[in-house]
Amino acid sequence: PGGKASGKAGAKAGAFDSALSDAIDAEHDVPAGLAFPGFKPGDSGSWTWKDLPRAFVGVFDTRRVIFATLGFWVAIVLFGVLQWVGGLLGGILGLLGTIFNVVAWLGFVGAAALVASIIGYVVHQTVVEQRSSSIKAGIDWTKSQIKSVVGTPVAFVAVIGGVWALTFVLGLLGRIPIAGPIVWGALSPVTVLLSLIAGAVGVVFLYSIPLYIPVIYNEKTGPVDTLKRLGGLFKAHGFSLALYLVLTIATMGFASLVVYYPLRYIGDKIGQGGASAGLGDGLQSIVGGIPDGMSFGFFGGGGASDVSWEFDIAGWLTGIGGAIAPAALLAVTALVYYTAGCIIYAIVTGRQKS
Repeated sequence: PGGKASGKAGAKAGAFDSALSDAIDAEHDVPAGLAFPGFKPGDSGSWTWKDLPRAFVGVFDTRRVIFATLGFWVAIVLFGVLQWVGGLLGGILGLLGTIFNVVAWLGFVGAAALVASIIGYVVHQTVVEQRSSSIKAGIDWTKSQIKSVVGTPVAFVAVIGGVWALTFVLGLLGRIPIAGPIVWGALSPVTVLLSLIAGAVGVVFLYSIPLYIPVIYNEKTGPVDTLKRLGGLFKAHGFSLALYLVLTIATMGFASLVVYYPLRYIGDKIGQGGASAGLGDGLQSIVGGIPDGMSFGFFGGGGASDVSWEFDIAGWLTGIGGAIAPAALLAVTALVYYTAGCIIYAIVTGRQKS
């Protein structure tokens, strides 16, 4: 009997040591974001609006921020290149430039949706499900749901693009000799109505962005079903959803006011001031070489340098490098917004904390 008792005690001790070791290993696997003040993985009960500040957990993991920044950087650079090509084609035939610009926007939305899907998956698992996750897992999940995660935002953009195309056609009617301006004036109420419809779709898109990934993740919906489900959520919880999202946007705006804008101002002064002092007049030539489609960083674009070809190359490189600034801003914004979307989805669907 003594041997059996001793054996059982030893087995229990071994099991305890093993469980403790597994717990320690699991703790090291949990992203640093879970250490956000006030965030307790063991909390019980339902998710409420009081949990919305936890949306900032999304940015407290270096790997997520770096991945999102690089992803949006690639999307922005590709968008800028396509915009530049569209400008060249537009100089040959205006319609070609328009088509290429539409392609550029659709490409940007699609690429951004892939990045957003990956980080949305990761923050849902780490924040709502309170377990470890990884970028690789997010990539694998996004591959399996590629139609939904890309198709849903592209559908919104396609509707807005379709409305724009109709207004473009109405604009062409105005070019008809003599009668054109009269026809266009008579149809101006239609143009205004179409513009309002496009604006309404844009607003719905803005408020739906953080919610569609949790819908796809939890309900495994396709593009059409995702749109229907989003409509159902807004129909059932419209006021609450709008209130939660406005509160999130207001909080993000305040954070931008006290963090991003001072950062941008100081960065402009140091970056451009140091570059101006070091490069002298050459800075203006480099800035002049930044293509119009690439003028979205800390430096403004100028079209083309009138000095020499090396400044045009430098302008391209400067435009590409400057894109890292808006990419970082998009990354942080997306991480917070998508984390908030996961929490809001958990609130309105009555999800219990793990």
